[in-house]
Amino acid sequence: MHALMLTLALIAAPAADAPGFEARLKAATGPNQLLQLEKWCLENGLADERTRVREIIGKISLPARPSSDYAAREHARRLRDSAREQVELFLAERTTSVITGLSDIVEWMGGRSYAPLDARQRVLTVAHKLLDPASEQRKALEQAVADLPDAQRSATEAKSLHTQFDAKFKSVMRKFTEQMLTAVGKCITAGEAGYGFDLYRWLLQIDPDNEWARRGLGEQKVDGVWMRPYEVMRWREGLVWDGRFGWVPRQDALRARYERGEVYDLGLKRWGSLDELNALHANADTPWIIESEHFALHTTAELAKAAKYAERLEAFFLQAFRQYDLFFSGTGGTKLIFGVAPSQRRLKVYIYRDREQFVAHAKPPADWAAGFYSGAKKASYFYDSGGRFSTLQHELTHQILAEFAAGRGGHSPWVAEGAATFLENADFENDVLTNGGLERNWRVREYQKNVQSGAQEHPLKYMVDTFSPTGSWNQGEISKNYRGAAAVWFFLMNFDGGRFRGDTVQLLRDDYCSTLRQLDDYYGITPDGLTFLMDRYYRECMIE
Repeated sequence: MHALMLTLALIAAPAADAPGFEARLKAATGPNQLLQLEKWCLENGLADERTRVREIIGKISLPARPSSDYAAREHARRLRDSAREQVELFLAERTTSVITGLSDIVEWMGGRSYAPLDARQRVLTVAHKLLDPASEQRKALEQAVADLPDAQRSATEAKSLHTQFDAKFKSVMRKFTEQMLTAVGKCITAGEAGYGFDLYRWLLQIDPDNEWARRGLGEQKVDGVWMRPYEVMRWREGLVWDGRFGWVPRQDALRARYERGEVYDLGLKRWGSLDELNALHANADTPWIIESEHFALHTTAELAKAAKYAERLEAFFLQAFRQYDLFFSGTGGTKLIFGVAPSQRRLKVYIYRDREQFVAHAKPPADWAAGFYSGAKKASYFYDSGGRFSTLQHELTHQILAEFAAGRGGHSPWVAEGAATFLENADFENDVLTNGGLERNWRVREYQKNVQSGAQEHPLKYMVDTFSPTGSWNQGEISKNYRGAAAVWFFLMNFDGGRFRGDTVQLLRDDYCSTLRQLDDYYGITPDGLTFLMDRYYRECMIE
């Protein structure tokens, strides 16, 4: 989960007492935050505390000579810092403005005894996204909306009031949106396209019909519905997406046949009963084939499950692009994530109806495998997991990274597995697939627990040295290797307030393209220094 998304979730949290030194020390996880803490100690006359901070800083070893592009990297970090700070400041300030605007709207509604359900819901949707459930401000606004009278009136008068309400609501949201678009621009300029995408998606949770956000994501409004360009193409072919059946004819008369148990098979180009076609496609030689924007899904699962899998694949694809945006910067990734450029390759995924069929036809490389990606065949293979998606998302990460790297080289096991474990537990929150934090990453939680209890886990330098491009991933205790990779990657993506996220994603790209440099070059810190910081991160720091 982006550090920004944690901010989005907490912008309206009730004010708390300013944290003291110990809390600040636990929150300072990298050199920049530690230097800021040292400055705070100096300003507040905390000499002993400042000494403690300086001792920690002194253990962060630096390279004998900085890399040739150190200045450029530090400039990029400052740009990213500025973009994140701008977004956080904007959100904090604009929340008050929007809530004030909503309160004015509620007062206007009360003065006219106008409170239809859809109008009340629009006001409350925004309030619920911006305000903490326990806040008095939210409770007061909810009560004010609940108390609104709604008088009977003529259709003409109701239409007029609806028009006025809509204009007032859009005016409030327009001011909010205009400043948010400025923040999005800063994110993209700073190379943080994923943050910009998150902002758009978050705005749509508040205001689902926001035209600026929809168009910013490359969507077009067709027949009253916002669609991505690929959906528009299918619409022009006479098809619309249905979460139960996949692509279906958009003519009402034809869609009515689905309610009677019939299905039009796009591959066979004929109608048939759902039971008959599910039975036919349960055979591994004649699977359902569902093409979506970025995937070609071949599956012997029932059609309803096939459609749900297709939706999950697309949601995960966007999540991978949001998290690893800079990986795709040279392949039109920003245009892809914002929906303004077509995908040049459709990824092949096979999902069998059960494990027996998976073993017989996919021939997994290990008896215990629940899924795998084959680089030789450029396809991923799984079986119906009954709603568990971690293996699917882990292997899809390998597939997306490998195929969008255009097969230009190998990669280090610690990098590949770290990147995959980071995304494997993504799940839906408010209808958007997100990574979550430490609470979702069970491998990292276990690593942290073991380190804090004194059990031996792989430190960062061991992972980097042992699992280089020539190192075997299968040596030693495999579960320990996975925990180590997960912990290293989680640390690199998040330490120092996420300041080095961009450098970590660039490392990922370079590794997959066989242009990996020394670790010092990416972070301006030696492997020993990073190992010290990571050990402190999991032993002593407050992480989310």
